[in-house]
Amino acid sequence: MTVLLFLSIGCGKDVPPYGVSIKDGVGFFSLTGTLSSTYLPGALAYFSTHGIKKVVMEVFSGGGSSYEMWRIISWMEEYSDIEYETRTYGMAGSAALLVYLAGDIRLISRHPTFMWHKAQGYLSKEILRLFDDHSNAYFASRTGLAVDEILAKIEDGEKNKDWYFGAKEAIALGIAHGYIK
Repeated sequence: MTVLLFLSIGCGKDVPPYGVSIKDGVGFFSLTGTLSSTYLPGALAYFSTHGIKKVVMEVFSGGGSSYEMWRIISWMEEYSDIEYETRTYGMAGSAALLVYLAGDIRLISRHPTFMWHKAQGYLSKEILRLFDDHSNAYFASRTGLAVDEILAKIEDGEKNKDWYFGAKEAIALGIAHGYIK
């Protein structure tokens, strides 16, 4: 009897999904480490059903799978009634940079590192080119940079290179909108 009472009391609680918090009507969620979309759908559903209209999403990642990146961006677009403020305090590189760019408002600390490069992996040149074309077009659409300007930063003749930059350049190029206050 005691066990049943304990279980029934615990079942009625509205427990937020993993990684979710709410403060003053604003939702918070972090993407840290290698990009993973695992907990995001549940988090966004929770925010939506609880009437949360703004979510602050910290991106602290050196990147990960392009498939995970596009899944995260697609889920953010699916819940278009939510305003996303993406932030980075440390690193948003590779695929994580595009997730950061998916934010409606993009803020940074004074000390972040960003990195962008061409798609990499054990895939055919055609698939890598498809990823690059799609990713660079998205990058350009979110910043005002032209695709050619982006390519100039990540190509050096026949060699590909990583483009690293910090806070001031991110703001100057429209990648970030300003500093976290």
